[in-house]
Amino acid sequence: MQARINTLISEISKNMYEREQIIALSLLAGIAGMNTFLYGLPGTAKSLISRRIASAFEVHDYFEYLMNRFSTPEEIFGPVSIKALKEDQYIRKTEHYLPRADFAFLDEIWKASPAILNTLLTLVNERSFKNGEIIQKVPLNVLISASNEIPEQNQG
Repeated sequence: MQARINTLISEISKNMYEREQIIALSLLAGIAGMNTFLYGLPGTAKSLISRRIASAFEVHDYFEYLMNRFSTPEEIFGPVSIKALKEDQYIRKTEHYLPRADFAFLDEIWKASPAILNTLLTLVNERSFKNGEIIQKVPLNVLISASNEIPEQNQG
């Protein structure tokens, strides 16, 4: 088993120098069903590491998004269903968005709005998403987030 994991780490690390330890820890976290936060300067392969870690798993629904201060909940959790609104229901169409993903990468996580971060907190900790009146179980097995900055003190 150890030889297989070492071979996997070696394959994932190809053409990336001095990233083996980060890759090994991120892979271990993924195997354990835990989430990973990658912090580093721009250009230090955070996105590439996430994509390569995802390739090591059998991923059915992969979600990736680059956050910015103008990101909206619709871009992360799915658009509101117009058809449902006509029936007086506030339901998001979550297919192909984070609530349906089993592996996700959220880049520049700290640039997201408080509304997105608060919803993410429940989604990540409780593996559930409140979609209208329904509590939707989230299949998210692995979430890797990344940033090249940390939030300022007292920013939530």
